[in-house]
Parts: sequence; C-alpha cells; structure tokens
Amino acid sequence: MWPRAAFGRWAQGAAAVCVGAGLAACALAPPAAPGVMPPYPYSRYVTGISWDFSPLSTQRRAHGSDLWPCAWASDDNLYCAWGDGGGFDGDDDNIGRVSLGFARIEGTPSLADPSAWTGKNVWGEPPYAENKANFGGKVSSMTGVGGVLYGTASLWTAANSARPSHTSEAGPLKSLIWSSDLGKTWQIAPWSVRSGLGSFLNFGRDGADAFDSWIYLYYLREADTRHLYLKRVRSERLQSDPAIPGSYQYLSGVGRGGRRVRWSTRDSDAVPVFCDVNNVLSQDVVYDAPLRRYLLTVGHYATGDEHDASAGQFGVFESPFPWGPWSTIAYYEDWGGLRSASHGDFIEMHIPAKWIGDRGVTFWAVFSGLRAFDSFNLVRGTLSVAAPGPQ
Repeated sequence: MWPRAAFGRWAQGAAAVCVGAGLAACALAPPAAPGVMPPYPYSRYVTGISWDFSPLSTQRRAHGSDLWPCAWASDDNLYCAWGDGGGFDGDDDNIGRVSLGFARIEGTPSLADPSAWTGKNVWGEPPYAENKANFGGKVSSMTGVGGVLYGTASLWTAANSARPSHTSEAGPLKSLIWSSDLGKTWQIAPWSVRSGLGSFLNFGRDGADAFDSWIYLYYLREADTRHLYLKRVRSERLQSDPAIPGSYQYLSGVGRGGRRVRWSTRDSDAVPVFCDVNNVLSQDVVYDAPLRRYLLTVGHYATGDEHDASAGQFGVFESPFPWGPWSTIAYYEDWGGLRSASHGDFIEMHIPAKWIGDRGVTFWAVFSGLRAFDSFNLVRGTLSVAAPGPQ
C-alpha cells in the first residue's frame, strides 16, 4: 500500500486531471508508472482499515464455488449467487455442481462462534439444493428491493446451450434476472444488453436505507477499463428494457463537493464518477448507514490484460455521496499476501449491508478467487474513524 506520508508529498506537486465535468470525476495524475499509488487522496474521516483473516481457517465453506454477490432480502437473510460449483451442500466439481446457483445465508458471522451463520443451497442441483436450476452462467451483482431479488447476469439458456445449468463460465446473454419468492424460482428479462448492466448500489435490508426510489448501478464502458460511470432507473422500471428511451438516467455532471448533480437520458452524456490510472474491475458499492458513507471496493491491474490481475490488488474508498468525491481508505498491491497465490485472477469482494455493525466501523466481507480461495471466504474489517459523527 502507498504510504500516506509519501502520497502526501507526491500529491502536493501532482496535477489534478479532470476526466469528466465535476470534482467526482477527477483523479490525481501519477508522475510514474501505474500500479503503486491510489488515484485519490487519503480520507481524513475514515483514516484506516484493519483486517482479521483468522476466519479463513475456521469459517471457509462452499469449496470450489466462487463470485458470491449478495443481497439482503425482506426476510432478513442474505441471498448470494455462486458460480461453477456445488455451493454449500455440494462440493467443488464432484457433488451438486452447477454453473450458477443461489444460497440462503442465515445469521451473522462471529469470531468466537463459527456456527453463528449457516449457508443453504436454495437453487441448484437437487438433492443438494431445494430447487432445480434451469439456466446457468454468472451473476456479477445482486440487490433486493420491494420484496424482489435482482441479479445482473451473463447467462446460458436453452437457446444457447445444450446443458445450460452445467455450462461453465459466463454466458453470452447479458441481462437481468429476478426472483419474487426468495430465490426459489428465477425469471430472465426478455431483453439483453451488449456489455452488461453493471453492479448495484446496495442500501440496507430490502433497500430500506435508500434515500430515494431509484436503483443505482455502476458500470464500465466498452474499451474503457479505467473509469466507472453511474446510471439509475426507477425501481418500478428495473425490469423494463434499458433500450426504451428515458428508461435510464446517466450521471452527466457533478457540482463542487458533490452536493449537486445532473442527469441525462443519454449514455453519451455520462461522465465518470471514479477513475484510476490502473484498469479497474469487480466494483462493489454499499451504503454504510451508521457512518452515512458509501464504501467502494474495486480491483485494479496495471497492464490492461485481466490475466495479469491478482486478488491482492484492490482498493477501498469512501464518499458521502454515491457519485463521489472519493477518498482512499486503502490501496493494496498484495492484500492478505494473496498476490503470488492468485496471479491471473481478481478479487470478488462484497460487503453485505447486513454485516455492517458496531456503529458502522466493523463489517464482515465475502471474497473469492481461483485455486486456493475458490470458496466462500470471510474476513472481518475494522475502520478507523477520525470523528464520532459524519463530516
């Protein structure tokens, strides 16, 4: 991680490069090669983060199943998607394996009691799941709102695969899926998008902490892996085709300090809300309600080739608004010593809103990767906060 003092000395002489129309889209341009320094100054509010990796040895489960985006549903449980494995009730490629499955997570992890939470396959391969999967692929992000679970997905279906629920990797159909019965059955939208919908901003249990009735998604543009953009859609229109004019609004401008923003119905007007001289991927944003802060975790890699990424390369950022301005909490090149063990992979880090506790300064995160960390892995994070209340 780039030392704070060194970053401060460098930042004093660095030029601010605006890649959009407001402060939220600005980053400090590094004078040297990418890969070693964060794109934004360190936070003066959330001044640090520490990690407890001890649960990796006592609470690692669902070996052979990865990804694990999660949503906090109306029944107070988490529902999480896995890829290419048997989930909690199967085992790797041998027992209950499906291309895509969904699990119900009950309880909250505890350092003292590994049995404080349980995982159960809801949708997958019976008898290792309560309900049978009828399509496959990958789900990259999930959310819950209005009693419905949603996922952004790249799918295999009967139209593009002879064995959709068992065809590995991401499928060619990029669309939205949803479940109105807590993961027992899933519907696929009758439309597709060329490059995916993006990742949801998650607001508490069934969206209870949301400040308005919009659903927000962060996305990358094709051929641009250094900038994140933000779009929104009314919750009642989320299932509608994004190609319908006016369905989505795209953030097109941010005023000083982030308090005033502009929206456009044209994607071409969108400005970045986050940028990094490194390439970025696997973004995940959650609202930390007690701190009134948005926490962004996002992977980074320098070369432009995802095969050169590793699970140890990612950053944690915070902002008082969904669109920034962002401040760096931590920026890692070898988080947890994972870099050598996960070359050619990237971290799938998710912080479920349900597992944010202790006045917003502690949380449990789920992550996965290939090889040794191809599983449901838990790590506990603790934030250092400079003041008792939000700034």
